[in-house]
Order: sequence, then structure tokens, then C-alpha cells
Amino acid sequence: MGEVNLAHWISVITTLVGVMVAVFVHFEAIAYLNRWTKSRPARRPKDHHHRPTLLIVIAVLLLVHIAEIWWFGLLFLLLDSLPGLGSIVGYEAMNLWEYVYFSATTYTTVGFGDLFATGPMRFLVGTEALVGFMLITWSASFTYLVMARMWGQSVD
Repeated sequence: MGEVNLAHWISVITTLVGVMVAVFVHFEAIAYLNRWTKSRPARRPKDHHHRPTLLIVIAVLLLVHIAEIWWFGLLFLLLDSLPGLGSIVGYEAMNLWEYVYFSATTYTTVGFGDLFATGPMRFLVGTEALVGFMLITWSASFTYLVMARMWGQSVD
């Protein structure tokens, strides 16, 4: 069994900070959208005035997910630039776009497999997949609740 060294601890601490920031941002976005949508009047199912509200909710949530993907991409760039933390393997030269691409495939749990992590940074990779899955599910659940509320169904 390999020993846990400073590189592992740096990876774990970076992962914990990364997760806390992503969850905090997501929570605040959903809390704001919840307050905003509750201030909007409920409509009958045949009334189409709720469409802009739903489209705005979906657009904001997509932007929040994109911001979280970029956040994790920047963390991969940071960890890859530090010695002993592993690297992202698959391209000859990595740049910011490749880190964000890797983050997007990890966050969405698609994982195409053209890029993969080595070393202690793998902890961030596995954790990002779990966090991405949870935050995407949270957004879907929240969107359902907003739709039910907008269409006059009792969900609260």
C-alpha cells in the first residue's frame, strides 16, 4: 500500500475547497431562483405566461453548471501545474480549454476516456463526478418543483 504524502493532502484539501465552493454557489443560485419564482404568480395549465419564468430558471441553472465546470477546470489546471500531484494524460499539450473539457466530461459523468488523470489529483476527478451528478439532479428536482408551482399544482 502506498504512503499518503503531502501531495495527497494537497489534493484532498483542494477537492474539499472546490466542492464547498461549487455547492455554495449552487445553493445560492437555487435559493435566489426559489425566492424569485415564488414572487411570480401561479398560472393555469393552459396559460402560457409562465414560459419566460421557466426559461429563465433553466438558463440560470445552465450558466451555474457551466461556471462550476470552469471552476473545476481551473482546479485541474492548478493541480496539474504543481509537482507530484499527477497530471491529465491524453493530449500532447494541455491548455485551459482541455482542462475545462475534461472537467465537463467528468462533471456530467460522460467520461469519454480520451483524457484521464493520474496521481493524487484523481481524488478531485472522482469527487467532481459525484458532485456534478448531485448538482445536476438538484437542478432537475428544483426545475420540476418550479414547473409544478407555475402550473398551479401543490408541491410545497
